[in-house]
Amino acid sequence: MASAAFQRRSFAPGETIFNEGDPGDSLYVVEQGAVRIWRGRADHPTVIGRVEAGGVFGEMAIFDRKPRMAHATALEDCVLMRMPTSILRESLYGADPLLRQLVQILIDNIRTMARRLDELEGRVPPAADA
Repeated sequence: MASAAFQRRSFAPGETIFNEGDPGDSLYVVEQGAVRIWRGRADHPTVIGRVEAGGVFGEMAIFDRKPRMAHATALEDCVLMRMPTSILRESLYGADPLLRQLVQILIDNIRTMARRLDELEGRVPPAADA
């Protein structure tokens, strides 16, 4: 990945990087600091994970063009490298079709599990096909 494709941005502790439901227009690489990935409400979050220096997040929405499935918030002072969707998609289009299909299946499975968790926690009504 060419460094020219990235845009560097700093975030303060507690600052929102993106919200659940936002368009997935980029992925992020944590250059410095740590980011919390979570779902639900701020007063009762379901923490999915913590991404530290060298980690990547926000990639799922780029693959399937669906809205963000979680919130991302800076846990401490962070420097993030943002890569716009268009740059990554150019690389994906050149990938083996079988590999692209496998990635899509994995993402669909993750989104399905997240939806089921939301149902179990009462955040959304059960799906008709459940």
